[in-house]
Amino acid sequence: MESSAPKQQTLAEFLAPKKSLRIWQIILAALLSLMILGTVYEFTKPKPDAVQMSTALDSSTYSYVDITLLSPWLLKVTGDSDYTLYEAMDAEGNWFLVTLDDAKAAELSALQDAYNASSSADPQTFVLPEPVRLTGVTHTTDLDDADRIAQMYDNETQSSILAFYGSNYLAAGEDNRDGGAYGYILGALLVACFLIIVSVGTSSQRKNYRKSEQRLYELGKLEEAEAEFSSPESIRFEKSKLVLSKQFVFCGASGWILPYGDIGWVYQRVQRSYGIPIGKQIITGLVDGKTAAIANKAVNDQLLTDAARTIYTANPDCLIGYSFENIKLYKQRVKEYKQSHPK
Repeated sequence: MESSAPKQQTLAEFLAPKKSLRIWQIILAALLSLMILGTVYEFTKPKPDAVQMSTALDSSTYSYVDITLLSPWLLKVTGDSDYTLYEAMDAEGNWFLVTLDDAKAAELSALQDAYNASSSADPQTFVLPEPVRLTGVTHTTDLDDADRIAQMYDNETQSSILAFYGSNYLAAGEDNRDGGAYGYILGALLVACFLIIVSVGTSSQRKNYRKSEQRLYELGKLEEAEAEFSSPESIRFEKSKLVLSKQFVFCGASGWILPYGDIGWVYQRVQRSYGIPIGKQIITGLVDGKTAAIANKAVNDQLLTDAARTIYTANPDCLIGYSFENIKLYKQRVKEYKQSHPK
């Protein structure tokens, strides 16, 4: 059993959320504000214009190409991402690979008709259609795709295909100019999740403290509880933030002050993450059917034994340990309590 020497700490300080949690709330709130401001800035800042497609462009460049001829689909790719490759010629006679969705390809059927007609038309009299601008984002052409395209032609290789079309294709319709905004949005969501977790924990602790104060006020024992908390006779488990006095359990980690008479059951619960034990809790089942964790950290068999012994000594009707028999008996007692204490 740990030392019974009192700490120079008021009851309110003991039951209040840790200062470090409040500091984390401030830090997370500030980070969330910055993420939101960053998102607003990214969405409202002037967007750069698309640059003309060329074989010299880097991947992930927002680009455009004014096409005059469009082939039927050249290659359909399935896997992690599905796309359909076409070959397209610009107004200067340069050929590029582009991806189009079915709706856009149908919209450009006139350019496909011109492509089909160009193979048999007289170059001197053939008139190219008016150019149609495609905008999108460049992506590095997959080497397997280049190999498959090379196999469609005589005497072509992966290298010659990449030299002819360039090492990038244009994913028509894509726009990566708001990419920074989505990074801020993801960051904001992650920060918001952590902020919610911290805020819920501190809010729950304050709520439990207020409920406990109200309960003790109704019992006329609020001043007794404050006096017993400071008493040198109270047993303190500093690592677990648990204090056991003559009449009460003080739970610094959860904010509860529980009269022993309100506790109907005490047992240990193993905390698990994906089936792996990560810690232990001491849980109390209250006489009205609610539960309260009185210790969440540094819980060991000795602490459980000491806490259970102290509570049972003060309240011999309290059930000790987790068993099917105790579950059944506790439920029956809660039912009887509610029948005798209608709201």
